[in-house]
Amino acid sequence: MDKNKLSKYGKYLLQKFYFSNLKKTFTFISHFLHPMSRALLLCLCLKIFIISGVFAAPVERHETKCDTALIRTLILRASDSESDSAIFLYNQAIQIAEKCLASGGSKSFVKKVSQKQIRAKLNLGLIFYQRIDYTVAIKLFSEALQEAQSIGETLLIAESHFNIAEVYLEQSQFLDAMESYHLSLLGYEKINDDSGQFWCLAGMGIVQKQSGNYKDAELFYNKALQKARNSGMTYEEAICHNNLGNMHRKTGDFSKAMSSYEKAIEVFRKMNDDAAVSDCLNNIGNLYSDNHNPFRALEYYSQALKIAEKLKDEYRLIIRYKNMAGAYTELKDFENAGLFLDDALKLAEKSGDKSFLASCNMLYGKLHSVKNNHSIATAFFKKSADLYAETGVRPEQCEALIELAFSLLRENNIKEALKYALEAFGIAESTGSLKARLEASICLAECYEKDNNPTQAYAFLKSANMLNDSIYTAEKYRTIEEIEAGFARSQLKKENEVLSQNAILQKQAIRTQNIIMLLLGVSLAMGLALIWLIYKRKNEARRETGEIKQRSEEEIGRLSKDLLAKERELTSKTVFINQKNQLIEKLIRELDELKKTGASEQAIQHLQIQLKQELAPNAWKEFEIQFNEVHPDFQARLLNSFPDLTPAERRLCAFIRLDMNTREISSLSGQSIKSIEVARTRIRKKLGVPHEQNLTNFIALI
Repeated sequence: MDKNKLSKYGKYLLQKFYFSNLKKTFTFISHFLHPMSRALLLCLCLKIFIISGVFAAPVERHETKCDTALIRTLILRASDSESDSAIFLYNQAIQIAEKCLASGGSKSFVKKVSQKQIRAKLNLGLIFYQRIDYTVAIKLFSEALQEAQSIGETLLIAESHFNIAEVYLEQSQFLDAMESYHLSLLGYEKINDDSGQFWCLAGMGIVQKQSGNYKDAELFYNKALQKARNSGMTYEEAICHNNLGNMHRKTGDFSKAMSSYEKAIEVFRKMNDDAAVSDCLNNIGNLYSDNHNPFRALEYYSQALKIAEKLKDEYRLIIRYKNMAGAYTELKDFENAGLFLDDALKLAEKSGDKSFLASCNMLYGKLHSVKNNHSIATAFFKKSADLYAETGVRPEQCEALIELAFSLLRENNIKEALKYALEAFGIAESTGSLKARLEASICLAECYEKDNNPTQAYAFLKSANMLNDSIYTAEKYRTIEEIEAGFARSQLKKENEVLSQNAILQKQAIRTQNIIMLLLGVSLAMGLALIWLIYKRKNEARRETGEIKQRSEEEIGRLSKDLLAKERELTSKTVFINQKNQLIEKLIRELDELKKTGASEQAIQHLQIQLKQELAPNAWKEFEIQFNEVHPDFQARLLNSFPDLTPAERRLCAFIRLDMNTREISSLSGQSIKSIEVARTRIRKKLGVPHEQNLTNFIALI
């Protein structure tokens, strides 16, 4: 438990104890005190209680128990975590906030905690929204909305409405989505939030486009575009261009669609928004698919799919898999089409999105139709049309009905085919889609032809030709290609350069081949020569290395012999000096005896002084010369590492380095054994050698 929490909790228990037992305690003690002492004791207790903070306000005590900082920390950590960890952290924050709110508190305190709880629920809902778990997402968004309304937080109310609208849009509940977007827009307008207003207008445009109301969709998109331009929102402006491109594609204005995609993808690439780039590439692929160019469509679909797989975005993966399956179906590559379609269906079933399921069923229908399994294809097209009708996605419903009518015609079920073709034509006229009207007109012309009604067949065929000329013209194709070149100039330029050089390269193939063979021959000869030179140089280097090694070993051997000789010489001289000093010491002792016998004391003392003067210095000089030859750097290293040592102490260290004992050092230096022991103690202290460590071993390592 945190110390601050512990102290606050202890204070609370102390207060509770004092309040419950104060009367009993004071009554008990007062029996033993004088009345004046009782009054003084009461005043003293009250003063202690006030100073110690026992009498804290009840509300303040509750609010200190609720750790709002912990809730904020959990939310911040969750926002930087992977989805699974984020879910756990957001749930923790929500639980702590619920406990705090259940205990009550001041109005400002409750609002503060509620804001954090709402934020955690909104963020948690977005994670489930991205996982296509719309049931959990809308439950969290709805709870956040109710709580935001209870505290009157306009921004959070608007954000909750917007998130709910997004879920409704994905579930194709267009009326509910439109209402929620509108409520969100009102909230954002109230607080002058331009970004929020933009996204609401864009969402409403998408709803109208999905419903087939292209004029209303364009109206909302243009409002959103104006809002983005006025507010300097470049990214949002690009989103608008992408949405306008989708709408223009649906209405058959392909040049405008490509122009819009160009403007959008240029911004997305600059901002490194991979998801948005994937969407634009996918939309361009759709444009080529509509123009019956599956090869170019696959090129863009593949690029979009790679990005979606990298992002692990299941929502986008469903769309990419479906489109890849559609392109492969058109190319009659049924194996690849089936594989991609199976992947799309698995994710669509997981999401429970009827629009996705309807799209997958339509693709299965097209796949079986190409395989001439018309009865199976009809069943899939019928299911797709019904699902689109349930969701209210009218453009796609129209497409499914047209496919259903064609499939029924192939089964010679003319009456049913005519019924669905007329229904599709009605939807196409109401939505204003030229492309849908073209396909419906072609289908009706074929239906009436098989129904032996040439007049109606001719009328719809004529209408289809006019629509075809309006939509698919050489000028429009040229415009599309020019616009595409606008945002992919560098890549296309490289491709054109390669293509233009192919002819030249083919003409020069033989000459180039001969040149290459000649170069290969020269290169081979040079390579062999180089290998021979490297081999020769390597042998010479090996020989030189051997000679150098041999000379080095000989030199090392010679130096080792010299070193051993010098060590023997040093040892012999040391022994000699030691013996000489012992002899001199013996003579000095004998002279001491002579002094006692009555010999001329002054003469004897003079002789002793001369002998003592000759005892140490000369011996040390000879020893120092020999020692420095054998151990040339020892004195320098000793002086650098331990500059506090005196010359006498460094001299003693040299003796110790030769592993000489105290008596031998005494004999050689002319000092007493006691003096040497004292000096060794001082040296041990200056060198920092502990008592339990051997001094000789330490000095030997210097």
